[in-house]
Amino acid sequence: MKKLTKQTINVIRTTQRNNIDLTQLADNKANVLLSLNAIMITFLLPMVLSNFDTIFQGYLYIPLIILSITCFTTIYMSAIVLKPSNLQEYRASPSNDPDAQFSPFFFGNFYKMEADEFFEYMEETMSNSQMVKDHLTQDLYYIGKRLGYKMDRIRLAFNIFLSGLFLTLTSTALVVFFS
Repeated sequence: MKKLTKQTINVIRTTQRNNIDLTQLADNKANVLLSLNAIMITFLLPMVLSNFDTIFQGYLYIPLIILSITCFTTIYMSAIVLKPSNLQEYRASPSNDPDAQFSPFFFGNFYKMEADEFFEYMEETMSNSQMVKDHLTQDLYYIGKRLGYKMDRIRLAFNIFLSGLFLTLTSTALVVFFS
């Protein structure tokens, strides 16, 4: 078997590091959105309760309902991004070969293994450079799949948040203008 070159190892390492950095970035954005919307609801609730009559007389409940739906939906979408993934869904499994085994480099494949079983399989894998390449390729693929999922959801959460704020401001302006 052909041995992995230093250049190949560096490409794999750089790609993995970039994917991990992008995953942290998506998680940070989701965390900011979640926190911001939770703070908005925290401040909004006491103000609404203390001014309940004025809000209903001035039809300001319409923008408040839009803002509340926006905040809760954004919190939900952000929580989905932050929620740990189902390890079975992103399991770095072999393709169609029933004799092939799981990658020992992804924790979701070995966290339930006994130590002896893991060490034996790791030794077997490390002695075959083609198997190492295959497993690293699988791992990069599944990391990318999870990252793509997170980025799609965080983009949707931002779109919901921005659209909701726009609708809230527009409806507030209309209510104030026509009152």
